[in-house]
Amino acid sequence: MKLHAFQYFVVVAEELHFGNAAARLHITQPALSRQIHRLEMELGVKLLRRTKRTVELTDAGAAFLDEIRKALQQVDSAVQVAQRVARGEVGALRIAFTPSSMHTVLPEILKHFRDRHPDVELAMTEICTLDQVHQLKAEKIDVGFLHPPIDDTFLNLYPLQGEQLQVALPQNHPLTNQPYIPLKALANEAFILHPRYEGPVLYDQFLTLCREAGFEPHIVYEEVKHQTRIGLVAAGMGLTFTPESLQKAGLTGIAYRPLAGEPLALQLAVAWRQHSSSPVIQKFVQVVAEITPQNPCTRPAKSPHPASNRKRGTDVLSD
Repeated sequence: MKLHAFQYFVVVAEELHFGNAAARLHITQPALSRQIHRLEMELGVKLLRRTKRTVELTDAGAAFLDEIRKALQQVDSAVQVAQRVARGEVGALRIAFTPSSMHTVLPEILKHFRDRHPDVELAMTEICTLDQVHQLKAEKIDVGFLHPPIDDTFLNLYPLQGEQLQVALPQNHPLTNQPYIPLKALANEAFILHPRYEGPVLYDQFLTLCREAGFEPHIVYEEVKHQTRIGLVAAGMGLTFTPESLQKAGLTGIAYRPLAGEPLALQLAVAWRQHSSSPVIQKFVQVVAEITPQNPCTRPAKSPHPASNRKRGTDVLSD
């Protein structure tokens, strides 16, 4: 029993004339008659009462017409849903982010994506870069806003705008009198940093700059959470470094000063699995690419625009 046989029956029931119904369906009248006869045989029910001049619905045919119309509407709805999912217009997207991304590009990206795809359900989670990589690998999240470089070849990276880190110190600290703080002026200070496993490149860059300035940094605490590091600074436990974007979200009693000379920088990127075939992810990455400039990253990123990538000689996105 095929779907088109039900559709043929509905048209015949509406026209109550095989000739008119055949014309609407763009098939011959004998072919239509055979289809209806075959449908009745398969159902074991007489749907139409036919004479040489008239066609009428039987009671069974009238009942069948009501139900089959509902069924065909449901089929049409199912087709539309499948097509919208394939186009990335409906579905769900699990997004993880670091604090700095929520204070820079992420709100604008989310706004544009929601405007275009209001029927996609978004689930948001704030977690650190290392945990994002683990959850992307375990397919617990779909997209991450994290800080490269990361050594995981199963991910695509699309680099976003980076930002400089500034020294966060208690408001009454003597160094707040200086507009720029030379790194060597921090030789006798206690430092509160993120753990090395959370960002080894930035961590090692800080150590190298300190050694080049002639001292070994005294690290008293290592803490993943940025807000906790800032809280420890406010308590007078040491100094830390913070992105410019997070200064407004900091506690009172904190002062921020840029480093003199070569600054520390924090890169931001969007990450997603290389072999993901989700249309929703592809739509999201397209929005990211349209509204944010691409910046140099610590390893090549794959862009969602293959044509423009070929012009620049970079890798092409692998879905």
